[in-house]
Amino acid sequence: MATRIAVIMAGGAGERFWPLSRRYRPKQLLCLLGGRTMLEESAERIAPLVSWEHLFVATGTDQAPYVAQVLPQLPTDHILREPMGRDTAACMALALAWAGRLGGDATMAVMTADHCIGRNDRFQADCLAAFEQAEADDVLVTFGIQPTRPETGYGYIELGECVTEQNGTSIYEVRRFCEKPDAATAQKFLDAGRFVWNSGMFVWRCSVLREALRVHAPWLGRASEEMAAALGQGDEVQRLRAIFERLPKTSIDYAVMEHARNVRCVRATFEWDDVGTWTALARHHPADTDGNTVLGEAVLLETTRSIIYNQTGDSRPAPLIAALGVSDLVIVATDDAILVCHRDQAHRIKEIVERAKALRGGKYC
Repeated sequence: MATRIAVIMAGGAGERFWPLSRRYRPKQLLCLLGGRTMLEESAERIAPLVSWEHLFVATGTDQAPYVAQVLPQLPTDHILREPMGRDTAACMALALAWAGRLGGDATMAVMTADHCIGRNDRFQADCLAAFEQAEADDVLVTFGIQPTRPETGYGYIELGECVTEQNGTSIYEVRRFCEKPDAATAQKFLDAGRFVWNSGMFVWRCSVLREALRVHAPWLGRASEEMAAALGQGDEVQRLRAIFERLPKTSIDYAVMEHARNVRCVRATFEWDDVGTWTALARHHPADTDGNTVLGEAVLLETTRSIIYNQTGDSRPAPLIAALGVSDLVIVATDDAILVCHRDQAHRIKEIVERAKALRGGKYC
């Protein structure tokens, strides 16, 4: 059997969770949903299928020390340091370059570090089915999530015919990838029953991905070859940075998956949540009788349907949060910043981060 490896993508900035999420410690390195970081949960979830010796984490250079701290079991040279953020296409080119050093034609699972996944038994069953499908045929396998609402913030995948079904996991042909829809189109997708959310997770043999790059994104294939030549050299850091600097910021979906015809999709049977903004906390933590989700110290009077997060445990605790006569707010306090926004505007917090950068440089980022 081919060597099976896993690459966890952990390089995102997580700016929608500002002011708690910062450049050095983004969402995937925070304990937002429990006592462990989302990265820890991701690694432990895939560990029964892929040993720690075959696990890699792709992350930014600034975040690498924190990854090593959070995952002490991970060999230090398995932290793939991206010199700058260039989205998932560049990340996959680097992962492919590293995989080539293992020899043979490894089968690679690509996992996310910042999603909430439940029912690990079903996750592992779905991943095992994806591994077997990728090893049996020259296909690129992705995972689709059964929609629960007409979501406009996710991309969709339209499924074709069912290719195989085993142990409760079904794998389908892919008709097309769909961009984030408007509300009316999202409702049509939900009603049709053949559309799933694009999870951004994949399984493929390295040789199949390499061929897909040659056909659909030769510029990315060449970059991966250059990265492979740079690894282990004395000037590795400088050479990788020069390669990344000239790459466009684009996703592997846009560069390859949307154009390929040999794509299969696992219809996921595990629970999944993107945890994209502060409002996601309300789906994972109990609310009080007024519909408020409160984490940390707060005093609330005549306040409803709000999300309150008060950071604790740092050397300088955040101030007490007190709210009176307000509704549908997100209020977050850390030791150096306070965020107040309407729940419906939580997806725009990145704009606040950009404004803070313009006003005060990197002080609050």
